[in-house]
Parts: sequence; C-alpha cells; structure tokens
Amino acid sequence: MTTPVTPAPQAAVSGAPRSVPTTPAPTTAAPRTAAPTTAAGKLANDVAKALQVALAAEQVAVWVYDLVAAYDPDDANIIATIRNGHLARRDATAGLLTGGGAKAPIAAPGYSIPQQVNDPRSARALSATIEGDCAAAWRGVIGSTDSVALRTTALAGLSDSAVWLTTMKVAAKTQPATVAFPGGV
Repeated sequence: MTTPVTPAPQAAVSGAPRSVPTTPAPTTAAPRTAAPTTAAGKLANDVAKALQVALAAEQVAVWVYDLVAAYDPDDANIIATIRNGHLARRDATAGLLTGGGAKAPIAAPGYSIPQQVNDPRSARALSATIEGDCAAAWRGVIGSTDSVALRTTALAGLSDSAVWLTTMKVAAKTQPATVAFPGGV
C-alpha cells in the first residue's frame, strides 16, 4: 500500500497545464452516469464516503501533476494529458456527490507528499504513487455499491489510473511497466 498524500499548509502550484496535450485522451470517459441513491434521492453513506475518498485522490492527482510537470519538462504532453484526465474525473466525481445530496469537499491549497521530488526520476516515481492511490480509491468505490452505473464509472477511473501509471513507468523506463492488480493492497 502506498503512503497517501496529505494536505499541507503551503500554497499550491499553479493549476494550469504546462502545454497542450498531443497524446491520446484518457482510455475511458470521465464519469457521466448518475450515482445510485436511496429512496429519498440521496447517496447511501458508504457509497458517498467511497466517492469522497476517490474525489480526494483525484484532487491530489491534479495538484501533484503540476509538480511533476515542473520537474519533468520532457514528458510535458503526457503529463498534461494525464492531469487533464484527472481534472475531468475530479469534476465529474464532485458532480456525482452533490447530485446525490452528499458533500463534495474542496481541494486543499497544497499537499504534503510522501517522497522528495527534485528531478524527473523522482517526479515520475511520485506519479506512480499517486496513480496507485487513485486506483485504490476507485477500487473502493467498486466495492461499495451494487449499482452497475457507478461500478462502470469507478472501473473507468481504475482503468485510467492503471493506464496512466503504465504510461509514466514507460516514460521512466521502469520495469515492470504494468501492475497485475492496480490499486490492490
């Protein structure tokens, strides 16, 4: 299990991508389905909590990829594409939560990262940690619900994180480039 990234008091890095992405878009679409609700139209508590964890992971990913971009200009297009995918998934997840009557917490202004970043290699390693965290969060959503629509949305999040993890590992020339069970414990 990876060490989660936690909010920190320092200011966040700029939210703008470093370049226009030229690599392919995420492998799956951002969530656009309705979340399962109770009879009163609200998300069940366990489903809402799982989605809030996934939202937090996506918020961290958006912030971290700005940091990664600052240290890895050679992979700017790949990083911008991945960051934009996390940004879309973050916004869609917040929409699922608020649409289901649950709170969608806002992102922290900055985060404490579990490892020092000072060059492209360490930046790529941080991206691997973040993708593992996102995959684990989306696996948690899959396990929290019987809704086909929400499980499909969560599987898309899990799949994208696995693809993005592999993309960054290939860029870093890390072996093995793939993980058998992304987000696994």
